[in-house]
Amino acid sequence: MSYKDIVVYLDASDLNEARLETAITLAERYGARLIGVDVSTTAALEGERRERARAIQDAFEERLAQTQVERECRSAGASATTAQDLFAHCTDLIVSSQPHIDSAHLAAPAVPKDVLLNSGVPMLVLPTEWQAGQEIGRSVLLAWNFSRESTRALHDSMPMLAKAEHVTLFIFEPGFDSGDSDVQDVVAHVRRHGIDVTLDGWRNTGEVDVIDAMFASLDRQQSDLIVAGAYGKSPLWERLFGGASEQLLANVSMPLLMSH
Repeated sequence: MSYKDIVVYLDASDLNEARLETAITLAERYGARLIGVDVSTTAALEGERRERARAIQDAFEERLAQTQVERECRSAGASATTAQDLFAHCTDLIVSSQPHIDSAHLAAPAVPKDVLLNSGVPMLVLPTEWQAGQEIGRSVLLAWNFSRESTRALHDSMPMLAKAEHVTLFIFEPGFDSGDSDVQDVVAHVRRHGIDVTLDGWRNTGEVDVIDAMFASLDRQQSDLIVAGAYGKSPLWERLFGGASEQLLANVSMPLLMSH
């Protein structure tokens, strides 16, 4: 299993270059076709970034001409609102960024949250401070809770996990027991794919929340990617996509590979 088609969303923000470079790296890694989708809004095309917005497709072609990556560039149109409008269905992976407060108006508002929730395709969400050339996918933390969403995330991320040097299976449950047969089944399933995985389980006693536990695990394992299910109304989703969690997210420098 591998990624054959990768979509990267393109806009006139300062986040665009690092996002594109990361998408190119992934396309080269998996031998995938890279589809650049211009998601510029009317505000982008008419505002102070208009020249940059109008040059997005030319810049994409110019950069990709320096590689051996098969590519295609499309425009979603300034009125794009749905996953279909944003070419999110016929791909194996979408590369996007967490919106920055100063530039969110430059890209379609459906990106990333609505596309992730409605496309059925895994999405790599890069933090706003992400820089081109940073390592991604060497050491992966796989968040697991026996849900449909985490199961989707596990299977959708298999190409990433297969190329990782190390994978940590992170479980945060009230009754966590490393010897439980369900836990060992997950570990064994991942290992049967030839993936080096270790278990880092936490018993949820109410003294530490899931985010603090997750990032303690990340620090210990020196992970550079989180794989997790996306839950439409869960506390984890709220922490990742706004509300009171925006302050936390602003301090996170970790890419997220999410499935819904």
